[in-house]
Amino acid sequence: MPLKFKNKLCTGCHLCELICSVSHFDEFAPTRARVRVSNHPLEGKSEVMACFSCPDAPCIAACPQNSISRAGPRQPLFIDPEKCDGCGGDPACVPACPYGAMYFDTVTQYALACDLCGGDPQCVKYCHPGAISFDNGKPPSAEAASPATDSPAKESER
Repeated sequence: MPLKFKNKLCTGCHLCELICSVSHFDEFAPTRARVRVSNHPLEGKSEVMACFSCPDAPCIAACPQNSISRAGPRQPLFIDPEKCDGCGGDPACVPACPYGAMYFDTVTQYALACDLCGGDPQCVKYCHPGAISFDNGKPPSAEAASPATDSPAKESER
C-alpha cells in the first residue's frame, strides 16, 4: 500500500529526505532519498512525492533488465540491484513513471523507488506536520501520529 501525501501540511523541511537517505544508505544525502520534497517559495508551498505503487506500474514494463517487481498490486516496488544496470546511466524506468517518482542514484548506478522501508516507513514517523501517512491510515509504529488522507493522490491535485 502506498504512502499518502497532504501537501498543504508539508513545511518543506526535507527531514523526510534526510531520514530516507540515512535509512537506506547510512548518510545524509537528500539526492539519494526515495521520497522527495519540492519547494515552491513564490507560490508559498512545498510538495512531497514518492512512488504511488500504480496499479499498472509502467516502470515495470519499461525495464529492459526485468529488475523491477512487486509482491502484488499496490505493493511497494522491489528493484533488484543485482539485475538493474541503470540502463547505462539512462534508466528507462525513470521517465516511464507518470508521477516522476522514480529516481536514478548516480552513486550506485541503479534506479530508486519507495520501498516503504520494509513496512515501517521512516518518513512517516519523522514527518511531524503529518504531510506523509500510510494508505490504510494506520501509523507504522506507535511513535507516529500522522493523519491519513482519503486518496493516494497528492493533496495539491484536489
